[in-house]
Amino acid sequence: MLEIAQRNLVTIYGVSTTAFGFTSEGDENLRRLSLETGGRVEYPLEGIYKDVAGFLSTPSDEGNYAYKVGTGQYAAAIATGIFDSIAAIAGEVTTQYILRYVPASEDASRQFRRIRVDVSLPNVKVRARSGYYPYNP
Repeated sequence: MLEIAQRNLVTIYGVSTTAFGFTSEGDENLRRLSLETGGRVEYPLEGIYKDVAGFLSTPSDEGNYAYKVGTGQYAAAIATGIFDSIAAIAGEVTTQYILRYVPASEDASRQFRRIRVDVSLPNVKVRARSGYYPYNP
């Protein structure tokens, strides 16, 4: 799948639905696909309780939940997290720079070519694909 995305110059952005404290078999694959194609992964459910203080010190009959089950608080926190993650990806997609170059020589091998993008500005995060396949007519 990675090679297909790279051959078609697809950038993969992902939104993981793995909740705080859990892992998924596909997490590493999603991260790899995103990084290799110049995208990234958002984790909206990892910070659900970041604004809640002391919820573990408040015992409850239905469990130690900061947001009570059935009240809509948890569903609202999930929806807000997902909305914020999608908005962050949309913001990044709409504010990208596209760099282009033409290689000095024509290579008929059609092998994967690694590229590296360096920027000498402070506080700049570069997300770039790891390479590309030459166009194959």
